[in-house]
Amino acid sequence: MITLKIKRVGTISMAIVLIGFGVILFVSQFSMLSAIEIAIKLWPSILIIIGAEILYYAGMQRKSTENVIIKYDLFSILVVTVILIVNIGLYGLMETGVLDYFKLVVNNETIRYERNMDY
Repeated sequence: MITLKIKRVGTISMAIVLIGFGVILFVSQFSMLSAIEIAIKLWPSILIIIGAEILYYAGMQRKSTENVIIKYDLFSILVVTVILIVNIGLYGLMETGVLDYFKLVVNNETIRYERNMDY
């Protein structure tokens, strides 16, 4: 009887990415660091994590004497891909200066409230 083991690739990557972004958001709550700027600088590490997980499972499959089937966790990979696309978009906006201009406009916005004394 042949037994097959199924290894899901993408679950560990998603967990590491979610924990990492959680830590970034947590740290930015208590410091003057911007979570967006940290995430923009660290987004290439997501590709490294996913690639390392795929290589690890591929290496395990070759060394294993058992039959191993590698399945990709499509939901995890989709979530990580969305996070990557958003970060790449923000990085592009930052590099072109659009994000800096947006920050400047938002910081310089003045709103005046006039109190109406006619009741």
